[in-house]
Amino acid sequence: SGSVCAPSPSSAPPLAMLRAGLSFSVALVAGQLHSAPSFPEAFQQWETVSGILQDYQAQAQLEAGANLPHISYHRVRMVDGVGLDTIVINPYPYDQKKTACIVRSPYGPTTENLADIFTLTNGFVAVLQDQRGTFLSGGTFDMWRNATLDVTSTFDWISDQSWSNGEIVTAGASADGIAEAVEVIANPKQLKGQWIMWATADGHRLSFQDGAFRQDLIEGYLDTLSPLTHGASKNVIEEVKQHEPYSEWWVNLTLCHDPSKPDEDQCKYKNIKWPVLMLAGWWDIFAKTQLEAWAGMAALSDASFRSEHVLIVAPLGHCLIGTPIHPILAAAEAKSLTTSVKLASEFFSGETRGATRANLGRVNLFVMAGFSGGRRGNYWTSLDAFPTPTPRTLYLQPGALADAPTPAATTAPYTYNPSDPTPMVGGNNLPFVGALKVCGTADQTQRDQRGDVVVFESQKLTEDTAIVGQVTGKIYLSSDAKDTDVVVTLSDVSPGLFGTKVMLVRYGVQRLRWRAGDDQRAPALTPGTVYEVTVDLAHTAYIFPKGHSIRVAVSSASAPFWSANSNTGEAVDQSASPVVAHNVIHMSTEHPSQVVLPVVALADIPENKNFGASGATQEALVV
Repeated sequence: SGSVCAPSPSSAPPLAMLRAGLSFSVALVAGQLHSAPSFPEAFQQWETVSGILQDYQAQAQLEAGANLPHISYHRVRMVDGVGLDTIVINPYPYDQKKTACIVRSPYGPTTENLADIFTLTNGFVAVLQDQRGTFLSGGTFDMWRNATLDVTSTFDWISDQSWSNGEIVTAGASADGIAEAVEVIANPKQLKGQWIMWATADGHRLSFQDGAFRQDLIEGYLDTLSPLTHGASKNVIEEVKQHEPYSEWWVNLTLCHDPSKPDEDQCKYKNIKWPVLMLAGWWDIFAKTQLEAWAGMAALSDASFRSEHVLIVAPLGHCLIGTPIHPILAAAEAKSLTTSVKLASEFFSGETRGATRANLGRVNLFVMAGFSGGRRGNYWTSLDAFPTPTPRTLYLQPGALADAPTPAATTAPYTYNPSDPTPMVGGNNLPFVGALKVCGTADQTQRDQRGDVVVFESQKLTEDTAIVGQVTGKIYLSSDAKDTDVVVTLSDVSPGLFGTKVMLVRYGVQRLRWRAGDDQRAPALTPGTVYEVTVDLAHTAYIFPKGHSIRVAVSSASAPFWSANSNTGEAVDQSASPVVAHNVIHMSTEHPSQVVLPVVALADIPENKNFGASGATQEALVV
C-alpha cells in the first residue's frame, strides 16, 4: 500500500483552503483508482447531493480548525484472495486509537465521501472502499449477493490496524445503503451504528414488487452501472429476470423475508444491536421497501436498541438528483440531509439523546400538501411512531367513490393490450438512468382518459383530509386471460381557473400469477371467476385540500415502471405471443371493490418548527 501525508498547518486555514486541501489529498490517492472518464454521466448527477454535504463538511472543518489528515491507499484481501481497493483517511493525531466510519460503494469517491464528514465532526478514520467488481477492485460484481464475506474480511482488517479501537460505524446512500443491509446480515462484532440513506433491504421485493418486474429501474440502473462494473451488471439483469420467485438466490439481499416469523434464520432484524438512523423519501425509488424495513427494525431489532432508532422521511430521496423539483421540496430535502448528518454524528459518538435529537421524534415525516394547491401541508412533523389512523373506506361505484358499496351488482369492463400498455406518468423513478423522466407527482389527466383505464371519483371534500400511513386497495376482478396485472392509482383532483389537474399521490400493483405469495406461483386464472385482489399502494403523508376530489383509477399496466404483463402466465420476457386481456371490475355488496385511506386528524400531525435545530428550544421533543 502507498500513502500521502498532508502537512499540519499551525493554525486554522481559510475555508476554501481546507476544502481544497482535503479534496486534493483524497483526489491524489483516488487518482490511482478512478479517472473522470470512468464515471458515467448519469452518476455525475450525485453532485446535487454531494454539494449539500460538502458545504456542511467544509464548515465542520473550519469550525474544528483540524490538521489535515493522513491519507493512504490499500489493496485489502478478502477471504478468497480478491483485493478490494480501499482509501483510509486518518485524522490527526495519527497514532491515536479511533473509531472507523466505512462506506462501501460501487460509485467511488462520489458517495464514499459521506465517510469523510465523520473524520471532521467526530475525529473518526474514514474508510472508503470500492465494492467487489467495481473500478479497480477485484472480483465480479454480482449485485451484492455474496458481499457478506467481504464485510467480514474488511471489518477484521480495519480492527487489525494500529489506529483502530475496534469499533466501526457505517454510512451509505443508495447502493452504499444496500451494502449496509448486507452488513446487518453479516453481523460483524465491530458494528456500533449505522446511517442508512435512500436504500432497500429487500432485493426481491424491490425487483418484483408484488410480483411485477420493476423494469425501468432495474434495467436502466444495471445498464448504466455497466462501465463501473466492467460489463458485469448487464449480465445481472438477465439473472434477476431468471429468478422471478423468491428463492435462495435472494437470501443475501434480504434482511427479513417474512417478518411474521422473526426467529427464523432468514430474518436478521434481531442482529441489530446498535442505533440506526434511516433517511427515506416518499418519492424515492426505495420508499416502499425501506419503510417496510423500518417497520421490521422498529419492532424486531434487539429490544435494548429499539427505542434508539430514528426515521426521517423527506419528500424526494433520489428525486432530488437530476430532475426539476419544487423549491419547497428541494429545501425540505436539503434540511433532511443536514439534519441527518448532525444526528448521525451524535449517534456515532454514543449520544442517542443529543442536541439534534432533542428536537426530533423517533418518526419524522414531511407532510406533503395538495400538489396543485392547498393551504395546509409542506411541513415537518415529529412523532413517537406513525399515527394510528381512522381508516376510511371508499367503495368503487360506476364513475364514483362512495362510503358504501353499490347495492346492485355492476361491472366496469376494460381491455388491456400488452402491445399498447397503459403508461406510467410520474412515480418513484430514477430519471437519469431510465426511460421515465419525471420523478414524483405528475398530472394523470391524459393517462386517465385512455380506454384501458377505469376512473372513480369522490365528491368534493368538505374539509382538509390528511392521510398518513399505508394505502390499500381491494379490487374484485375477472379476466379471460391466464394472468394479468391490477394497477391502482390514487390522485388528487383540483379544480382551477386554468383547468382541472389530477396529481398522483400513490399507486400499487399486483401481478396475479403471484397473488398467493412471492415464492408460490398461483394457478392460472379461470375465465368467469371473480378474484379478490389486494393491492398495496405503499405509505404516504399527504393532505387533500378542501374543495378537491379524490380519484382512484384501475388499469392493468404502468409501463415501463413495471414490465407489461403478457397475460399468458409466462415469466418475464418468456412469452413469444402476448395476448389481449378482457378484464372486468366487479362492484356490489358481494364484491365490494374499494380503496382504504389511513385518515388522521390534523392535530395528530402537528408541525415541528424546530426540525433540524440543535440544542434546547421551547418545543423540544425527544420522543
